[in-house]
Amino acid sequence: MARSALFLLLFCATNASLALLYPFSLSRLLLVTVLYALGTGVMLYLLFHPRNQWLVANRSQVGRDGCVALTFDDGPDPVDTPRLLDLLREKGVKATFFVVGQRADRHPEIVRRAWNEGHLIANHTWSHRPFFCFLSPRQLRFEIERGSQSIERICGVRTRYFRSPVGLRHPLLRFALQRTGVEFISWRIRSYDTMIKNSGLLARHILSKVTSRDIILMHDRRSKGAHVMLEALPGVIDKLKERGFEFVLVGSRESAPCDTKI
Repeated sequence: MARSALFLLLFCATNASLALLYPFSLSRLLLVTVLYALGTGVMLYLLFHPRNQWLVANRSQVGRDGCVALTFDDGPDPVDTPRLLDLLREKGVKATFFVVGQRADRHPEIVRRAWNEGHLIANHTWSHRPFFCFLSPRQLRFEIERGSQSIERICGVRTRYFRSPVGLRHPLLRFALQRTGVEFISWRIRSYDTMIKNSGLLARHILSKVTSRDIILMHDRRSKGAHVMLEALPGVIDKLKERGFEFVLVGSRESAPCDTKI
């Protein structure tokens, strides 16, 4: 609670610095600009940086040397996720899918197939709200709990793992995750598969960054299709296998030990 209070204090102090503009002068404008930029920069870091631990503890690596974990956000997609599952089955690779609850409920057969083929299904909120860090406490609880309930209905297990949209933090997220017994999973390698348009360039970007124990972020659902990622992934898997890496899940497929509602 202390960290949330400090974040709120920082937010208030940053905005209160605007009062120093009165009476107006160039020196006061310079001071306010510096203070406001500094406060805003710190808040953005706390809310957006994927591995920042201050607002919520998170994990960006797997526990074993010589291993890497492929993770896919935003699905399931009725076209691209089955294609991805076919590819992973062909390559003998298991991955972790952070699914959006609404989409999982629309396509439960795809989520169930992924689970039955040995992949891990994790919570990526109920509706993937773009301004996750500004949700009210009630909306925050709803997004996490209903996302977990969707997975439990489809797979029969209560997920242990959570990732927010774009890795965004919320000042109260630490407490919400503690009460639901789920762990925040971040990443070490962001593939930028939502931005890179060339499959060769995407593969080179990933392969140039990967080291032992890294969690890799990709997406199996995009508005224009995930074809670039699907074209790049076979080569990425083959090259990483040549380097001696083993592909693992980010954690256990066992059900979370408690069913506490928030």
